[in-house]
Amino acid sequence: MTSPTSTLPGAPATPVDAAPAEAGGASLGHRGDAAPVLVAENLTKSYGAVHAVRDVSLACLGGEVHALVGENGAGKSTVAKMLAGAVVPDTGLVRVGGEPLSSGSVRTARRHGVQCAFQELALVPDWTVAENLCLPDGSSLRRFARGRETREAERVLAALDLEHIDPRRPVHEMPLADRQQVEIARAVSGDVKVLILDEASSALTPPGVEWLFARIRELTARGAAVVYVSHRLGEIREIADRGTVLRDGAVVSDFQRGSWTDDELISSMAGRTAARAFPAPPALEHADGPAALEVEGLAGEAIHDVSLTVAPGEILGIGGLQGHGQAELLRSLWGAEPATARTWRVAGKAIRRLDPVRAVHAGIGFVPEDRKREGLALEMGVGENLLAPWTRPHERGGAPRLKREKGWIDEVLGGLSVRTRGAKERSGALSGGNQQKLVFGRWVGRDRRLVLLHDPTRGIDVRAKQELYDAIVALAREGVGVVWFSTEVEELVHVCHRVVVLYRGAVADELQGERLTADAVVGAAVGRRAVA
Repeated sequence: MTSPTSTLPGAPATPVDAAPAEAGGASLGHRGDAAPVLVAENLTKSYGAVHAVRDVSLACLGGEVHALVGENGAGKSTVAKMLAGAVVPDTGLVRVGGEPLSSGSVRTARRHGVQCAFQELALVPDWTVAENLCLPDGSSLRRFARGRETREAERVLAALDLEHIDPRRPVHEMPLADRQQVEIARAVSGDVKVLILDEASSALTPPGVEWLFARIRELTARGAAVVYVSHRLGEIREIADRGTVLRDGAVVSDFQRGSWTDDELISSMAGRTAARAFPAPPALEHADGPAALEVEGLAGEAIHDVSLTVAPGEILGIGGLQGHGQAELLRSLWGAEPATARTWRVAGKAIRRLDPVRAVHAGIGFVPEDRKREGLALEMGVGENLLAPWTRPHERGGAPRLKREKGWIDEVLGGLSVRTRGAKERSGALSGGNQQKLVFGRWVGRDRRLVLLHDPTRGIDVRAKQELYDAIVALAREGVGVVWFSTEVEELVHVCHRVVVLYRGAVADELQGERLTADAVVGAAVGRRAVA
């Protein structure tokens, strides 16, 4: 198999093995004539009439990070799962260290040194961290010794700089970022020849991404190969030595460090010229009406004396490092967590008791952090998920309801460019980006006063992000107040009218106008108030 070459527009067609890694990358530990650690040959996978992957081949060398990029639905996750042994290809072969890898068993792949961590976590929610960390070794739980395994988990977590994670804690009680780190820890603590990371950074804070990159560099320094799937181009630029671009399930180009620009890469992913400008927030034209949200002195388990006012049509960003009360703030405003306030009004109406059902009736919408666990019923159809907040208990649903609401459903799916075979398609069959659009879309055209967004662009591709940005701005233009927590600072700076930064559960700073800069948001996030 010949060495892949960079074929991105404007990039030199130079064999990748001839280019040394640059400073800050994973630092290639192989020689130009080294045999690949992992080889995929002509992988193909179809699900019914849908061709998810078409004749994909790639090779990963020891000591390098090989990026796998493409838009949602391009086939990246399917390829990653075939490499990890979790999905059996219809045709094609995966070799590790020159030996064929039998597909259909992650445990078998692990015995060959192939470890994996995915965005959709494979943890058992009711088990403790220690129990989850010992799960892949194949030992029977009848032989599980709690004290011994807890001590071993403590050792593993300490070796990986994760002392803040309690091995005795049930996974479902942990923040998503900590759960993601447990998933990664379980992968990197094994015998690693090949590490596959499928959007494994999507729930991590910037310090969490730095932690992950440190683990990657430790592995590549020992000669392991890493397959890194991500939509975050900044991460690809920093950590990847080489990469493969997928579009519509097929390989369209390869690239190497230093041979591409973001625009070139996006163009290759999308098959068209990139357009990545952030939309400007709309002019505030609804100032005459009551505030979309007015809350004073909001307090709960992790938030302290938070006061916010959101005008109709205003996009209020919520910044700060994850774990400083942002999730609790949004869930409290949705009625999913208990909270009290001195004053609390939505569209001028006082809030006295709030739960998610009352929130819907009050004109509030919510896009939660975890779309699969909190946002969708994956076995239900696309249309049923869109209609879920508007379906009363024991109300007749199914085909009659879908037929009655067909116009609205088609408008939402078309307006958000949701790639689906129709309203009856199972929501779990959609790509991550299309699932996220579905969670957002249920609030479009539904007379909302306030919409709460918890990192809605997490783990979706550039085009899907652009479409969600446009949809958020369109909501605001209609007079809907938006409260938007994002872990991507540039989103807040460019698309929001104002940004409130939380630190240790309280408002650290409020930024707008000339003070609304990325440096100011980051500074407030670490507890440093900017000078006005």
